[in-house]
Amino acid sequence: MRKPGKSLRPMMPESQAGESRRHMIKGAGMFFGAGGALAALATPAGAMSEDQDQGDIQGLWASVVSAQNNSFPAFKAIELWGDGTFIGSGNTDLTPAALSSSAWGRWTKTGPGKFHMIARFWTYDSKANPTGYVTVDFTYTLTADGKRYHGVGPMQSFDNNGNSLGPPTTTFDDGVRIA
Repeated sequence: MRKPGKSLRPMMPESQAGESRRHMIKGAGMFFGAGGALAALATPAGAMSEDQDQGDIQGLWASVVSAQNNSFPAFKAIELWGDGTFIGSGNTDLTPAALSSSAWGRWTKTGPGKFHMIARFWTYDSKANPTGYVTVDFTYTLTADGKRYHGVGPMQSFDNNGNSLGPPTTTFDDGVRIA
């Protein structure tokens, strides 16, 4: 049993402790990222489990995100819909002119084959300095066979202080189930 006031952390200079934490977090990210990639690769394309409801959006999807007014080029994304949670990442993430984080969000089922998702992702300049964030508020409709969806809704950009950078952009998200 640990004595009160005693730390479980080994004694080391603060600079080494910070480096150790960064290394641990970086390693965990690589582990979970690689594990997720392996899990995705191990599942055949278009596969649905026998107990998966065709009206359920949970799963891994490949999608194309585009703007109704063509204000940004369409891009491919990978989206993971969990039990009420959403993570999406597009190929613009590594483009210096359009650096952004993955989108993180929450979704609810609003009816048979209908879903509402809200999310946010952060934006950066070409030197990876934070420049603001984008909010996403989409409504999705799943096809009857559960293998495709169409999402539509506004994306709104904000600066670091929460000031709007212009009007919302009507955006589409068209996906195909991977697993």
